[in-house]
This record gives sequence, structure tokens and C-alpha cells, in this order.
Amino acid sequence: MKSSEHAILCATLDMRDTDIENFVEWHTREHLPERLAIQGFVRGRRFSRDAADPRYLILYDVQSLSVLTQPDYVERLNHPTPWTQATLPTFQNGHRSAYQVISRNGRAEGACVMLLRVMPPEPERVKREIERWVMDDGVSHPGIVSIAFAIPDKASSSLDTEESRQSRNRSTDEWVILVEAVSEAKLLDFVQAEMTQLRRERWGLSPGDLSKIFRLQVRVGQE
Repeated sequence: MKSSEHAILCATLDMRDTDIENFVEWHTREHLPERLAIQGFVRGRRFSRDAADPRYLILYDVQSLSVLTQPDYVERLNHPTPWTQATLPTFQNGHRSAYQVISRNGRAEGACVMLLRVMPPEPERVKREIERWVMDDGVSHPGIVSIAFAIPDKASSSLDTEESRQSRNRSTDEWVILVEAVSEAKLLDFVQAEMTQLRRERWGLSPGDLSKIFRLQVRVGQE
């Protein structure tokens, strides 16, 4: 489906091994439920991989980009809890951006996800091409359950808040394609079939992303 409203908040980060246990407890028990209690947040998920650079991928689905600048959310960003204040400074290499979902195909959730970053040399042409590809071809591969294509929104991504200052997260101008699958093997098969050298060059794909697969750790959704 094409999406004129749906948006996502996407963050990647690393941290020292000694900080992981606290982060996982904080994000699972406090931060995810806190965010999902805000009007307009629909789903929150955390994915991880064994290696760093990055180790964690965090995705929030929201009803629209306006959710990410509404007073309730901004108030929360400017008044972090004590546990949040203790945890945010442990983030390393953090990137956090809000994205407008341009197209999405598939309704299921995958056990694994691949985050493909795109910086096309010809944005308008490539945008149309990716939209068609998402709707026509991507999810036809065995084991691929959904694909979403999204473009960052600068205004929603660059709010100066207490949380942004403590986490030192940076926003990005790169487009993203999120490919979800039932297993890592199916994602690697997908890359082999779909991410040809010609397509990588034409779309401006970040080559290192094609081997970075994140596994689902936890999910919180609206009842």
C-alpha cells in the first residue's frame, strides 16, 4: 500500500558491553511502555545483532509525522525519567530520525529485519523506482513478509530536547528500506536475488548494510 500518513521513528545505537543489561531492562520495562502510552504511537520494537556498528535497531510506528512534534511527546522528551537520564549517556554512535512512509507491502511482522540505507544520485527517478519495486516485486520472495520504504523528515528529526542532548543522537538524510523476513537465511537469499550491483549503484545503497541482519528482541503494541 502507499502511505500518505503513516510514519516511523527509527534509531540505531551501540554501547559498551557493561551497559547492555541496564539498557535492555530500561528499554523493555520503562521506555517502550512509556512511548506506547503516548497518543498516536502504534507499535514499538527492538531488534539486535551480535556485532556492533550498530548493535541495536529500534522502530516505532506512529499514525503520522505530527505525532512526533505534538505537545505530549515533546513534553516527555524534555522531562526524562531518572532511569532515562541515567541510561541515555551510555548510548554510542546513535542515529535517530523520523520518516514518512512512502510505500509498504505486507502486513506480517518478521523475526528478522534488514535496514537498507539509500542515498540516490537521482532522487526523483529512484524514488519512483523503489515505490514500484516495493509494491510489485519485493515481498514475492519466499520468507519475505513485509517491506517498507521511507524518507526522513528533517523537522521531526531535529527537535532540540533534553533527551536529544543527553543521548547525543544524530539525525540522517538517508532514505531507508526495511525488509522483514522469517529468518536470516531468507534475507540473505533476498539480497542475492534483488540487490544486484546495478541496483546498488543506481539506488546509492550502503554496501555494508547488505550483511547486517537484526533479530527481534521485544515488541509492544497498542491493545
